Amino acid sequence: MSLSRFAAPTNGAFRVFVIPARAAHAAAPVAAAPVKPEELDNPGFFQKIALRFKGIPLKGELHPPKSMFDDCGKEWFAPEPLPAVPKDYKEHPDRDLVNFPYPERPMYAPKTRLLMIPNSWCTPFEKVTGTSGPYLFFGGLFAFLVNKELWVFEEQGHMLCGWILFYLLISRTVGYRIDKYLYGEFQNRINHFKSLIADDLKEAVEFRKNSAAETESLNAVKEKFPVIFQENMALQLEAAYRNNVQQVATELKRRIDYLHETEATKQRFEREHMVKWITENVMKDVDQKAFKDQYMQMCIQQLQGLAAQK
Repeated sequence: MSLSRFAAPTNGAFRVFVIPARAAHAAAPVAAAPVKPEELDNPGFFQKIALRFKGIPLKGELHPPKSMFDDCGKEWFAPEPLPAVPKDYKEHPDRDLVNFPYPERPMYAPKTRLLMIPNSWCTPFEKVTGTSGPYLFFGGLFAFLVNKELWVFEEQGHMLCGWILFYLLISRTVGYRIDKYLYGEFQNRINHFKSLIADDLKEAVEFRKNSAAETESLNAVKEKFPVIFQENMALQLEAAYRNNVQQVATELKRRIDYLHETEATKQRFEREHMVKWITENVMKDVDQKAFKDQYMQMCIQQLQGLAAQK
């Protein structure tokens, strides 16, 4: 409800007329006309469009139709607010929370007027000038800047109105879905970091449990350490002794193999020398003339003996 006041002089005095004027959006809501059954049985083309926008299912449809305009005009609110930092939380005892408090991330953007003027700028004016004071001040400031050409519009300045209308169209049609999607992605990101923290805590708890178990086992065998050290020393000495024995056996075998090879080489050399000496002497005797005559005489006698037998 808005009021239009007019002042007119009557007999030297002013008379004030108050005329009520109702805005179009504040008019009494008109009840939608009921849908007739025959319209659902065999609707026309434009009737189908009207039913689609009304969200009424057609004949044969089990669910009401979904439209991209279902979320028009909806304001998104987070189901869960962001967790606040505990008041007594300090990452270090020397942290000064009075002069240097923790920065808090606001859940929603700060309230604005006319899409760009922060509400905190208008509140101080309202205490002195009333509700219309901020609008008159910023409007007059804008008019002053434009009139004195301190704020110069270029040839594309009229595009600002189009961009404002485009922003209103996007924010009122798909803004709800965009905010909902971004909040879901933000929650997924937060859950990812929470899972990393949970894994780290799980590893820390397991490490603590293992450390406690190792401490208990260490305390259990603490009194047996001297005996354990003695047994370990004995095992080390035994291993060193066996290693030395193995080295001695290896060296002894190597020397025995060397002597055996030396003796075998010596015998082979003597045998080859003896065979060579005998062969040379025999060949010397064969080359002598007396040996040849004696050999020829023996051959003649054997031939005569063979002839006598025949």
